[in-house]
Amino acid sequence: MIGMTVRTARSCLTSLALLLLAFAAGALAPLQQSWASPGLTPAEERGRQIYFDGTSPSGAPIIAYFGKDYLEVPGESATCTSCHGFDGLGRTESGVIPSNVTWQHLMKSYGHVHPDGQVHGAFNEESLKSYMRDGLYPGGVLGDPAMPVYEISEQDLDDLIAYMKRLGIHPDPGVSATTVRVGTIIPAEGATAALGEALTATVRASFADVKERGGVYGRNPELVVATIASGQDLKSVFRRLVEEQQVFALLNTLTPGQERELETLAEEFHVPLIAPFAPVHTDDQLLHRYRFHLHGGVREQSLGLVSFAIKKRGAGDSRIAIVYPAREEIEEVAVSIDDACRAGGGQRVVRISHAPGLFDAAATVSRLQAEQVEVVFFLGGEGESDSFFREAEARAYIPSFFMPGFLLGKGITQVPAAFSGKVWLAFPSLPEDRKEWGLAEFNAVMGRQRVVVGNPTVQLTAFTGAKLFLEGLRRAGRDLSRERFVETLEKVFEYDTGLAQTITYTRNHRIGTLGTHVVVVDPLQAGTEKFIIPQGWIDLE
Repeated sequence: MIGMTVRTARSCLTSLALLLLAFAAGALAPLQQSWASPGLTPAEERGRQIYFDGTSPSGAPIIAYFGKDYLEVPGESATCTSCHGFDGLGRTESGVIPSNVTWQHLMKSYGHVHPDGQVHGAFNEESLKSYMRDGLYPGGVLGDPAMPVYEISEQDLDDLIAYMKRLGIHPDPGVSATTVRVGTIIPAEGATAALGEALTATVRASFADVKERGGVYGRNPELVVATIASGQDLKSVFRRLVEEQQVFALLNTLTPGQERELETLAEEFHVPLIAPFAPVHTDDQLLHRYRFHLHGGVREQSLGLVSFAIKKRGAGDSRIAIVYPAREEIEEVAVSIDDACRAGGGQRVVRISHAPGLFDAAATVSRLQAEQVEVVFFLGGEGESDSFFREAEARAYIPSFFMPGFLLGKGITQVPAAFSGKVWLAFPSLPEDRKEWGLAEFNAVMGRQRVVVGNPTVQLTAFTGAKLFLEGLRRAGRDLSRERFVETLEKVFEYDTGLAQTITYTRNHRIGTLGTHVVVVDPLQAGTEKFIIPQGWIDLE
């Protein structure tokens, strides 16, 4: 049973830091992988790629031409889905009402009357292909000027037509009349294996509770768990879940060091990835349609710290240093911090990198002290921060110190007394975010399903992710598909789980809660409620 006592709050905050410390994100190269939808023929699979991505599986160019001047754009910038939707029913875009392109509608024997008043005879396959290429309706009638014409190979056009015949009628993997199969990936061994077990137990309890109440539109969510051992290929584990186990989506995955690879796979296979445990995730939200994070990662927390330091602490006029290991994904964060500092008026900013695992505290502190740096943004790990504090204290060098809380980990209890009131940390969530009704719901479900709450931070986060997923199922409706589910989540606005800040997504916004809490650490108050003092929520919207 979880309550909101001071002791519980401190325990949860420390637990959050320990959980996130387990992640060591690796920079991985993008994968080259075609995706397939079970139940489709090879031609239909190729056509699906053309319909959704505007690219040819063969690599042949697909070019779209718009208007009287034939403005040329690549096919991936003029996909079928952008106007006609994943189901072919059409989506109003900039005041234009695209046609319904489902096969049953297109092949009406009596022809068509369009919203603009144009009338033409019935399509057949050849006249439809001709329309896509030259913009003429059957009978030579000039077509809709908002519809581009395409330069596309005969093979690609045949494949596209083959898929269009299946639009809106073939079920997505993992969906039946009675179940929806949901996958997750957790560690098979090591320090994070127990965390994975805790989160899967929580999700199973949440799903079991829904099943006892009749499911969602009669469908019972079913969790399929895959484990990954150290050194095992993530792609093979992912493909087993998607292609053999036929899961509809992935939920609450825990893949330390492989978060970016998992995001890439989810995009390439068009599989929704909901609430992954990923403290360092891909920043380019526009290119990652299928992933939905609950909250920001190290970049967002760091930017929140910059905003706090400049606006609340007046750090813009100070000498600022960013200390970080030279790993690609962390270097990207360091650049973002640098840019944000300069945008906030800070012109004396220096970046100091070190080889991963080879942090020289003495040399770093000596340089910082010599350059009279007053503000340090630190992106190293727990051991590196510990050595920094020891060296700085020995040299009587006490700068203002800012760091994402999960990187500090259990080092939060090792901050020297000399740094009292000088260490600010960022956390995506704090116990104060949790409402009584949210905790009561969580406790009731865990109690009914006889699940022991041994790791409240992990289990509350997993429960929040499960609530978001189930809410998406409810809003998507009975006619469930991956694309409808994604479109539904894109419209979530200020959804309150009772356990975190409200969640909002849009078509170009894939972080549900874009902001961070900032706390100050006072080691002189260790063991009391004043050890960690919240300084407020920093909104990054």
